[in-house]
Amino acid sequence: MQDNWKSKKHTRQRYKDWSFRKFFGISLCLFLFPVLLLQLIYVRASISNMNENVNEQIYNNLLQVSEKFNLKLESYEDTVYQIYSDKEIIKNLEQYHQADDIEQAHCFYQLNERLKQFVESKKGIRSISLICPTGESITYDTHSGSALDNIWRDYKDLRLIPPYQKTYGKSEMVLIPTQNIVSGGKLESLFFLGKELYNTENLEQGMIAVLIIAIEEEELDNICNGTFYPNSHSVNFMSDTYGYVCSFPDIEQIGKTLTVREDVLEFIESANVFESRNLFSNYYQDEKTGWIFHNVYDQDYMMHDINMLQTIYWSLFVADVLVVFLFIKSINRYFSDYLKQIIEGIRQVNKGNLNVRLVVDRKDELGQIGENFNHMVDRIKTLIEEVTEISEKKNRAEIKALESQINPHFLYNTLDAINWMAVRRDEFEISKMISNLGLILRYSMNQSNEQVEISETEEWLKSYVALYQLRYGYSFQFEIYVEDEVRHFMIYKLLIQPIVENAIIHGLKDMEGGMLRVDIGFAEQQECIHVIVEDNGVGMEKDKVDFYNQREREWSRSERIGLANVFERMQLYYGKKGQWHISSMEGLGTIMELILPIGRNIQGNLPSEDTGENIREKVIT
Repeated sequence: MQDNWKSKKHTRQRYKDWSFRKFFGISLCLFLFPVLLLQLIYVRASISNMNENVNEQIYNNLLQVSEKFNLKLESYEDTVYQIYSDKEIIKNLEQYHQADDIEQAHCFYQLNERLKQFVESKKGIRSISLICPTGESITYDTHSGSALDNIWRDYKDLRLIPPYQKTYGKSEMVLIPTQNIVSGGKLESLFFLGKELYNTENLEQGMIAVLIIAIEEEELDNICNGTFYPNSHSVNFMSDTYGYVCSFPDIEQIGKTLTVREDVLEFIESANVFESRNLFSNYYQDEKTGWIFHNVYDQDYMMHDINMLQTIYWSLFVADVLVVFLFIKSINRYFSDYLKQIIEGIRQVNKGNLNVRLVVDRKDELGQIGENFNHMVDRIKTLIEEVTEISEKKNRAEIKALESQINPHFLYNTLDAINWMAVRRDEFEISKMISNLGLILRYSMNQSNEQVEISETEEWLKSYVALYQLRYGYSFQFEIYVEDEVRHFMIYKLLIQPIVENAIIHGLKDMEGGMLRVDIGFAEQQECIHVIVEDNGVGMEKDKVDFYNQREREWSRSERIGLANVFERMQLYYGKKGQWHISSMEGLGTIMELILPIGRNIQGNLPSEDTGENIREKVIT
């Protein structure tokens, strides 16, 4: 027990023996370490959350691509079934096998014309072929428009083509993966639907032909990537169950085989789709067809914004650490140099030198120590020289000048004093303007990002617009209507004000007989708050209306004022639930509509009429 006590005492003594400079250095480290640790945790969490969100969004996108693919496939399958059930085609096919040359030519013509109708009924169909058991075929090709010149011109016996071989002997409809075919000296990519045809009224006759529909691979690529490919940061493509690439923006890559999922990244790198090598892949397998829909994206591009923010944050963090370090070093030197002077003065007095004096050029605690040290030395010297003479102690206390600080209360009190001066002089317009200004300042300066009741926003808007009416000589009228049912719901401060200000300055400023109206109530089914700001001013240009109605955009730094500031805050506060729309005609006016999710108080209940410090003041209008 005694040894433990001595060990603790020794440890405490070591702390007491620390120098001033060492103490400051360790304090700095203790301050920076948790900040650095928290930042690292935040960075990892942000990147992980960002990756999860991106992957979830991409997975949902692939799911939509799969649904579009199935819808497109169903439309082509419908064409197959129409041909299968077409009695005219079945009849002509049977006659074609049994007729003489003249009748056979007639049947060939009838079948070709009928196939032409089906080809032209669906976009993307390259050709439709009816391949007889003898290897002959009736084919209509959209590119050549000829019954004889088609994609199978190089085959004398069409029973040798892969689509026929994969369809033959199967009673169900067959989806055949994309193949690259050289037609007319040009490389083309086509995928196929195959189906054996039977006369349903005479099944014993057996198969009378194999139907092969050739569809352009471009239809698949449009489903995957739309019409905006190439994309510099993301690409979608398809493969079948066995990894056979069925659709890709570069048709030279079609037909390659992916054995495992890791091959996808190697495949994309070999295809030179992206310049970046930091790639990530996702996939979704369609349950109906078994085809796999792949997405590969450039992770550097997706994480560009957050990486930039992290770089900026780390730069600011390092700069802040450097500033703090330099500041602490300066403070350390500021204190330690003066402490050395005090210690050296004490040593001189200890040696008997009573003429030593410290230079006192500061008013802090160390300055007081230096001053008292000088007083102490003077007193000792006086006692030695005049043992019998006692000097009367004179302690003079310096009176420090009081620092006056302008704060919001001082400002409100000053405005209140000016208001009463105006009232005493019957300057009621000035009094009204000052009262409204004081209310606006108090409302604006107290936590601008907090939520307040809509009724409080209503009163504040009345005061705010009253100032503009006074400023512009009541050149416009103002009305505001708030449904009683929504008065106690919450809304963010200063969210409607920029819209009202924009309507006044840009719409009503230079006109007589202007009208500004604000309506706040429930939207449909009382799930959201509907805010309408309407004026009969000069209106907005169509380009501006279209510009501000774009939701999926990032506002530049120069745009983040006025209306853009409102829309950006709505996105931050409400996400996709917050909506807006601008309608305007030049010379007639503008209507601005906001849809805001209902905001309650922190307990989840309607806020009370009395909001404490936010009690609504009477507005002078």
